[in-house]
Amino acid sequence: MDHEKSIFIKYLDGKASPDEKRQLLAYLKNNASAREELKATYRQWADEQGRLFDPYPSLDRVLQKVSGQRRFSLPVFAMAIAAAALTAILIVPAFLKQQKPAAVTAETELYTWPESDDPMVLLPDGRTIRSEAIEMQVSCTRGCIRVDGRDYSSTASPKSSCMISIPYGHRACVQFADGSLVRMNSHSKMVFPCSFGKERNVLMTGEALFDVSHDEGRPFTVELDAIKVRVLGTRFLVSDYEGQTNRVALVSGSVNVSRGNSLSQSVTLVPNQMYTLDDNGKVNVEDVPDWRGLLDWADGVYRADGTSMKDLLAYLSRYYGEKVECDEAVADIPCTGTLYLRSTLSDMLSELSVIFPIKGRKQNGVWSVSRISE
Repeated sequence: MDHEKSIFIKYLDGKASPDEKRQLLAYLKNNASAREELKATYRQWADEQGRLFDPYPSLDRVLQKVSGQRRFSLPVFAMAIAAAALTAILIVPAFLKQQKPAAVTAETELYTWPESDDPMVLLPDGRTIRSEAIEMQVSCTRGCIRVDGRDYSSTASPKSSCMISIPYGHRACVQFADGSLVRMNSHSKMVFPCSFGKERNVLMTGEALFDVSHDEGRPFTVELDAIKVRVLGTRFLVSDYEGQTNRVALVSGSVNVSRGNSLSQSVTLVPNQMYTLDDNGKVNVEDVPDWRGLLDWADGVYRADGTSMKDLLAYLSRYYGEKVECDEAVADIPCTGTLYLRSTLSDMLSELSVIFPIKGRKQNGVWSVSRISE
């Protein structure tokens, strides 16, 4: 076991060879007790690195990478930034691909992101708090988490982690004890410590708007699947569409972007710049596009200004995680106005059918939107 531990630590440090990775995966597949021991090894390594995340999802990500698989694919819906001075705003990749990861896999038998049809908070002691709200409200103080106005005390160590899971069609507003505010979009997940220490680190998948309280002595870091973003006092956008390049766009202030922990390949952006990283590892920095009106989801609305019905339905398909087919007869209908995001796609299509000559019909799990006689 000592040999495997050494390989595991080498992998965490980014120094394991391909043969060592294959050897480690084969060993873990066939040895449940070894997996438990490596959890303890991971926790010790994480403490030494100053990482505050729960080891279970992190270790599962390690095993997925060791096996050459990507657990998360993180496409995003781009957004604009608007925030008060001396705050940092981050928008993180949205809309994990629609296939849901299993709660426990036979291959790893390790904890993974919980799945739920309702917004939920998983406390360090194992309690699960579910919400029926379209936008769940969460606030954190030392020893207590408030969910939708109800307090839940916790005796867990400040270094213990909480998890939030937001399903399709829902959002969340999360306030940390340091005053930082996070607006999480549909189908997003986040791991964060019960209380920030010398550093403020969160693990994120999906899409979120971060309004980070300025603290010169404690940087704020957001870890994604392939990118690490370190806030130096800024407003910026991060996106990772499936099949498209990774992007980080800076509105104001300063931000450092790196590929994982590879500081040698990091880039510090200045305002109105965009960082892109394609599948071939090519980095490019260019002018940021116009991003006005792209934060509407945080207010629970979608504003259309001549948007085609086809594009509107594509957005709703991503937001609600349901497949929508658009008939050619309605694809080019121009849409202008404010659409309030309801709890279900069925509600949204019913609202649209009052405004436009369309009807929606669901069959075999797929929505079909066609034209009706005016």
